Amino acid sequence: MARASDLSYQRWMRGRTQLIARAAAGLPCTPGGIVLDIAAGDGGFSALIGEATGGRVIAQDWAAAECHSMQTRGLSAVRGDVRRLPFGARIADVTVAFEIIEHFHKPDALAVIEELHRVTKPGGTLLLSTPNRYALESFKGLAQYFRDGTVWNGRDDTHLKLYSRRELISTIGLWFDVQRSYGYYLLEPRGRPAPGSHMITENPILANLCFILLVVATPK
Repeated sequence: MARASDLSYQRWMRGRTQLIARAAAGLPCTPGGIVLDIAAGDGGFSALIGEATGGRVIAQDWAAAECHSMQTRGLSAVRGDVRRLPFGARIADVTVAFEIIEHFHKPDALAVIEELHRVTKPGGTLLLSTPNRYALESFKGLAQYFRDGTVWNGRDDTHLKLYSRRELISTIGLWFDVQRSYGYYLLEPRGRPAPGSHMITENPILANLCFILLVVATPK
């Protein structure tokens, strides 16, 4: 019998895949146009984005091992710093940045977003996601905060800055017009898969409580 943690992870990944496919479906991409998957990690979602948009995916990551892994699986991968992307200006029909900006303090996060704007074509699209500062799960950390001052970090010690939905939209809004925003994943009671936990919603009230925020935006 599968453990609850295994079932939870499977549902989490299935829901994330559905979220990304839903957000990417129908995005404008010229024949043979470029989809840049920034900080792609192992490139797990790169093929999905390429299929949804019909574009030619080029992935980027800081880690040489991740780039090599993607290349061995037939993906085009380039190593580089997200604050100084190794790409020309206005080359991407679709630029993807999943769970990146939370790993930087605000000034560097702004530099990342500015670079995402630089590489995206006018009329192109940005897909960007990040954990939600005020996710329902974050309230479970209040007791620890009052006990020892530990601030909820979205399950990852490398997260330096988390955004609420409102702050994310206003921050992106310096360079992009947000067309749609999604929330994904509410909360699993006692760590067990629950039917409503893995919802995907555009409802702003529910999205404010979801763990993952995803925006679809166009360059200004």
